[in-house]
Amino acid sequence: MSWPSNYPDTPDNDTKFKESKIAAPSPTGLLKDFKVGFTLAIKNILSYGLAMLGILLVTLLLIVTILLFIVIPILITMGLPFLIWLVQAIVEGFSVTTGLTLVLLIMFLVLPLLGPFFMALGALFGMSRELVESDGTQAESAFAWYGKRGFSLLGGGMIHFLITLTPLILAFLSISYPTWNPPTNDELNVLIPLIVIWIILINGMLSLTFPGIIDGLSAVRAAARSVRLTCQFPGRVLGAWFIIVGMIVLPILPIINDLAFLWTPIIILEFLEQYSVLVLIVTLFLVIPAVSIVLTRIYMILTAKIDATYTHHGGGE
Repeated sequence: MSWPSNYPDTPDNDTKFKESKIAAPSPTGLLKDFKVGFTLAIKNILSYGLAMLGILLVTLLLIVTILLFIVIPILITMGLPFLIWLVQAIVEGFSVTTGLTLVLLIMFLVLPLLGPFFMALGALFGMSRELVESDGTQAESAFAWYGKRGFSLLGGGMIHFLITLTPLILAFLSISYPTWNPPTNDELNVLIPLIVIWIILINGMLSLTFPGIIDGLSAVRAAARSVRLTCQFPGRVLGAWFIIVGMIVLPILPIINDLAFLWTPIIILEFLEQYSVLVLIVTLFLVIPAVSIVLTRIYMILTAKIDATYTHHGGGE
């Protein structure tokens, strides 16, 4: 197997790989991943920008479709008065909820809405695969990948969503059982850090799912391979993921702080809050495309190493 020149740390001769090479993390390789990712994202910023606009539109359509699947059955079975009452109850719930409880409530409502975004984002990895392999891509490639891998990308988004959210729902219900009794702030002080750790860690282990789907695997097999690669190369995969989380989450920390007053504002957060619109634009049209390139590159390097090792030793995956 041979990969393009985007992989300077991957030798052309597969027989050079050794078993000991697989377990060794490479800080230099990790830095190279991000250097290549941002360099290619900047060079192709127009293509990625147009693709991100399309992805946001598709995400909006998916969210509207999901809401229709929820609203229409309620209208048919319960009627318009019940729907109006439900919306008012949700609005009132937000108005009287503060602090950590509000953060938890928003988290449960936002996660399902992020599902369609992650599903639409999967097509971006198709562009990144083309770019990493051939140093060129076009905005319409993102939509072409919907036709090629649409159902698998949907499955990948559902896997991320279900694995992330199901344990959180079970934990929340176990605290509230047997009657509706929202967690106290003391309980949330324990629960929210555990939720954050779970969300970051499990999505880090699944971070190579979409590159695997673009590679031709089913959603389940891609998720399984992502977990397996993370276990074999934790420094490379989780190291990259923690950096990615920092780049994407740091700009929204001022919003979380305003909701829950979790910490005393620091200088960098106040700076980001002043330029929140600019930070959002940079995140959507530069950071996220660069992240898709980084994860695609990592996936291709690690699978090349695995395949080369098995080929050298006469085995198979």
